[in-house]
Amino acid sequence: MKVFIFGASGYIGNSVAKAFALNGHITYGLIRKPELVVQLIKDEIFPILGDITNPSTWLPTAQTVDLIIDCTSEYNNPVELFNIIFKNVVEISERRVQQGGNKLGYILTSGLWIYSSESPYTPKSEFTPLNTDLEIDKWRPPCEQIILKSNFIDGVVIRPGAAYGKSGSLTAQWFKDASGDGNSGDGGELVGIGNENVRWAFVHVDDLADAYLRVAERINIVKSQIFNVTNDCSESMGDVLKAVARITGYKGEIKFREPQNEFETAMTQTGIFTNRKSQTLLGWHQKHFGFVDGIEIWWNTYKGWNNK
Repeated sequence: MKVFIFGASGYIGNSVAKAFALNGHITYGLIRKPELVVQLIKDEIFPILGDITNPSTWLPTAQTVDLIIDCTSEYNNPVELFNIIFKNVVEISERRVQQGGNKLGYILTSGLWIYSSESPYTPKSEFTPLNTDLEIDKWRPPCEQIILKSNFIDGVVIRPGAAYGKSGSLTAQWFKDASGDGNSGDGGELVGIGNENVRWAFVHVDDLADAYLRVAERINIVKSQIFNVTNDCSESMGDVLKAVARITGYKGEIKFREPQNEFETAMTQTGIFTNRKSQTLLGWHQKHFGFVDGIEIWWNTYKGWNNK
């Protein structure tokens, strides 16, 4: 399969691109920075220098592949970006079908903040009605439906949990805050958003990448489906930050504060989800330790990524 990943230098996108290359697929990755070209080549990924907002930089490659995966994470003008991508993807697929070929596969990366904050401790599935009260993600459900209902592409939506592992993404900030300049117990400050009872649904970034791979290899079977991809159990912010404090040698007080912007407001939302659909239809299972249980691994990896 020939696959094109948008956002191939990003936290999720890079792991997804590596997973496809590792499993024998011809993999292309869209990146903006020339200095990242060599790293993608080392990982057996064909680097495509371009800008997602300028289709002329990526259309020549998109026209040659079987599947496009959108791992971009644009929060400034997300609907505008979605429309640019979708319009061009549909045009490619339409021309292909008219010429007797197959539809273009397309996987959209969404998120789990699109669920309502009502009944936060009730497990939610792909069949749970959406009614988000978070402004930051209200745009996602309409875009999901456009993908799922399109007659011109084989579309799938993946909703990842909070990803961890490798460079750490959001979770890296906790290690940074607790360790100050990276030396254990040197005066950092560990502060959470909301309170200790907030629960997150996590997923290791490589387990997440495996879900994309499994969807892609079954695209004709699972098209028009949504998959929530999370660990088997959620974890509380209290437990998470205590684990961070223990492994980093942090001696100060673990504090919590009120959110100061829309993104932080979203971080205070408890989410408990079932991954049964991903297990049943994709054969996907959590392989890595959860965040708390594997804290020694994530801390060691964080130090490696940050030359500590």
